[in-house]
Amino acid sequence: MASSAIMERRDSITSLSSHPPYSISLPLPPLRRYDVFLSHRAKDHRANNDTGRSFISDLHEALTSQGIVVFIDKEDEEDGGKPLTEKMKAVDESRSSIVVFSENYGSWVCMKEIRKIRMCQKLRDQLVLPIFYKVDPGDVRKQEGESLVKFFNEHEANPNISIEEVKKWRKSMNKVGNLSGWHLQDSQLNITFKQFCRSEEGAIKEIVNHVFNKLRPDLFRYDDKLVGISQRLHQINMLLGIGLDDIRFVGIWGMGGIGKTTLARIIYRSVSHLFDGCYFLDNVKEALKKQGIASLQEKLLTGALMKRNIDIPNADGATLIKRRISNIKALIILDDVDHLSQLQQLAGSSDWFGSGSRIIITTRNEHLLVSHGIEKRYKVEGLNVEEALQLFSQKAFGTNYPKKDYFDLSIQVVEYSGDLPLAIEVLGSSLRDKSREVWENAVEKLKEILDKKILEILRVSYDLLDKSEKEIFLDLACFFKKKVKKQAIEVLQSFGFQAIIGLEILEERSLITTPHEKIQMHDLIQEMGQEVVRRMFPNNPEKRTRLWLREDVNLALSHDQGAEAIEGIVMDSSEEGESHLNAKVFSTMTNLRILKINNVSLCGELDYLSDQLRFLSWHGYPSKYLPPNFHPKSILELELPNSFIHHLWKGSKRLDRLKTVNLSDSQFISKTPDFSGVPNLERLILSGCVRLTKLHQSLGSLKHLIQLDLKNCKALKAIPFSISLESLIVLSLSNCSSLKNFPNIVGNMKNLTELHLDGTSIQELHPSIGHLTGLVLLNLENCTNLLELPNTIGSLICLKTLTLHGCSKLTRIPESLGFIASLEKLDVTNTCINQAPLSLQLLTNLEILDCRGLSRKFIHSLFPSWNSSSYSSQLGLKLTYCLSSFCSMKKLNLSDCSLKDGDIPDNLQSLPSLEILDLSGNSFSFLPKSVEHLVNLRTLYLVNCKRLQELPKLPLSVRSVEARDCVSLKEYYNQEKQMPSSSTGMAVISCPITDEEHNFKIDRVNLSSIHLRTMVQRYIEVHTLSLSLYIFLNFENIYFHFIARKLPFRFRLFHLCAI
Repeated sequence: MASSAIMERRDSITSLSSHPPYSISLPLPPLRRYDVFLSHRAKDHRANNDTGRSFISDLHEALTSQGIVVFIDKEDEEDGGKPLTEKMKAVDESRSSIVVFSENYGSWVCMKEIRKIRMCQKLRDQLVLPIFYKVDPGDVRKQEGESLVKFFNEHEANPNISIEEVKKWRKSMNKVGNLSGWHLQDSQLNITFKQFCRSEEGAIKEIVNHVFNKLRPDLFRYDDKLVGISQRLHQINMLLGIGLDDIRFVGIWGMGGIGKTTLARIIYRSVSHLFDGCYFLDNVKEALKKQGIASLQEKLLTGALMKRNIDIPNADGATLIKRRISNIKALIILDDVDHLSQLQQLAGSSDWFGSGSRIIITTRNEHLLVSHGIEKRYKVEGLNVEEALQLFSQKAFGTNYPKKDYFDLSIQVVEYSGDLPLAIEVLGSSLRDKSREVWENAVEKLKEILDKKILEILRVSYDLLDKSEKEIFLDLACFFKKKVKKQAIEVLQSFGFQAIIGLEILEERSLITTPHEKIQMHDLIQEMGQEVVRRMFPNNPEKRTRLWLREDVNLALSHDQGAEAIEGIVMDSSEEGESHLNAKVFSTMTNLRILKINNVSLCGELDYLSDQLRFLSWHGYPSKYLPPNFHPKSILELELPNSFIHHLWKGSKRLDRLKTVNLSDSQFISKTPDFSGVPNLERLILSGCVRLTKLHQSLGSLKHLIQLDLKNCKALKAIPFSISLESLIVLSLSNCSSLKNFPNIVGNMKNLTELHLDGTSIQELHPSIGHLTGLVLLNLENCTNLLELPNTIGSLICLKTLTLHGCSKLTRIPESLGFIASLEKLDVTNTCINQAPLSLQLLTNLEILDCRGLSRKFIHSLFPSWNSSSYSSQLGLKLTYCLSSFCSMKKLNLSDCSLKDGDIPDNLQSLPSLEILDLSGNSFSFLPKSVEHLVNLRTLYLVNCKRLQELPKLPLSVRSVEARDCVSLKEYYNQEKQMPSSSTGMAVISCPITDEEHNFKIDRVNLSSIHLRTMVQRYIEVHTLSLSLYIFLNFENIYFHFIARKLPFRFRLFHLCAI
């Protein structure tokens, strides 16, 4: 018998069905799934080896942090990226495209993308924004420049590509290249907008703000199409009071699946441009379990301030949030909060935030909001009848109203499915293109769910899947949520499933999503899937196929009867204490496919593991060996970090599908096994195996190995074989302190991009290192026994970073270094090199040169008499010295080089890109006046220059001057009057000295002025000054110490009072 609620809904539906609006059943507009299609070459996404970042990854993160939905492919198609058809579809489904032209942008896939983007711009006026990243826009427009000419020559010579097609590509590049955009070249970020940025970070902010402002009208139109959204948004906006100066906490609460997060995202996207700092902290409840509160606090700070690498000190995250955000107008959204302590640690009270800030919390628990003192609360109600029918029709038919033949059934589905958007959306997606018979069966099942529990309604969509799709869905719900899509597909395919098709179907049915190539699903849908497994045997967990809760695992494995039904166990005991299991229980799990556990101790010897395992991850594996009869021929990943294992297997073991072996920090393993039976191994991680002394020679010929990590294997003395690893990308031997020789490189290893030899005892590099023509980073830091570099190092034509820091016995650099035109960073700090090779003049792309602690003789050879010439016998070239050869130099460190007056070049204006100049610890009295002409200089370090008597006029670009312990610095020539900064609004010369008597103290600067407070906060955020300075931002006063007799000009504009 139907409930009274259903009867009320039936009355409303009956009135609607008597006048079905078939005449206006129009198709919906084309789907716009993405705000931005980010067109770039995949290799540009790879992290910079110094920062762990890349321009593409930073831009992507900044866009998404502002609620902008981005389509991005991090891999080329041939390396496992998305197929071209999917990319072309994504361009169609995007509101805008950002094209990042770089030296690598020119492949046939890039050309297909640019052609499609141009067509979308022409046919439907899609917004297209080009970024010219370290390439000349003129070269892009005319397809000139070395890299583009090479690409187009290859295209024109390709018999599979017609000349007409290439002409269309050229025309598209010309059209897009002529659009207004950004030019990022040698630190000159020539932005077509009025603002001018001098760093990638600043440019990214400008780009994101511009994109957001351009897309904002489209975003609003898109949001207005969401069913029933307008009225709800209006009511929440009334509570928010955007524009008022007070600080408000607003709670949005309601049951799961009702649309709380959707509302919060729309609000975020709609108003975030009105705030100084914004961040949407997604899924707090689940993220806290995985990452911990410190990680969430760091994300909130980093996102709101749009700064990198903000570290949270010990348990002090709440205090730091208060210090850093209390002076800015912030919009913070905390999504899916389920405990009061989360609010206390992330948004404690209104005095944590600046005037006009808004903090929005979504939760299922209204009492939590009341307990935190949040008075402005909005309860999200379900959809009314008309709204429910419209949403269902969109998903089931692609129109706003049902098809005529299915109108009656649509009415019944809506009637019995309740008023939850999630349930209606999933049901509509699941019934799309199904027969009338399937619809009728679904309606009958819904009629039986009289209490309208959301999980039961969602279960209907599960029942509409076929058998293999159900199995895939249950594995995803129990084991693979938030896992990498590619990894999940590989495991599922090993079970015989058509995983790629299966995931596409689940996504079409609205059961999963795959943002950023990771498996995601609504927590209620996950709970429904897990409930399906649980209900199979509610009181007998040992008979279930999948286990994920610790209590169920312990109960299942405590029974004497067999556990043959168990196919997967994923259990994390790291936060709940050690689990104790009898080793014999595994002997009955003959069908176990997935095992991922940690912090588990065994009673007895483990003598059996299922040969059906595809994924074995056991952190702290407690036995010395794997079971002797363990032959998992289909295993894909074997992860035993921090284990007690002594060796994996004896002899050769045939494991054709194995791709990952991780034995990191396993203290007892002394040698690797024979890998000749593991031909498809891709990742071998042995870092921290401190007793490892022997590598099996089979390791040297693994054709598919892409990562070999041996760092901190301190007992490893040699690699006793030649290396021919043609797929290897990263080789790490960092801190292998006993390693004395680097092996011979044979064969083709052009894919190797990173080679880490820092902290080893090698004395020389084998000349065959020149075969590594794809190497991007070579790290030799603290190789204290290294005597020389081979001349073949000049063959590393792709090398960007060479680190020789701390190679204390290295006395020379070969002239062939000048052949590496790609070199961007050279660090020779604390070496014994006395002579700079003449060929350094050829390194026109060098951006960072670190010479700290080198002799004056080296600096003289680096910057000899201007316009003199020398002949290089090795290079066969006559070189004319010219400081402008270093036109790309951004950072120059000449600290602690005993420099005197006259040692520093007097034509520093020939370094137009220089941003950071470090001259600390030297013995000069004066700086050359040409410092004034360093038009991009941001930071000047003069710490401990005890003889320095005065400063020259400094350029407007300067943000800070660090002149600590410059005891002879007596005056600034009224320099403080000339220290406004075009980039930060103000700049301060900081000159505290050890002797307190020499300090002129300004004890208090009144910060009651909002303008001055904002200026100080802006200055501090740019400089990332010491934490001690932030302490005073919570009060009305801030303390500075200067050696100057006058205040910086900008401060003099405001009231000062001393105490």
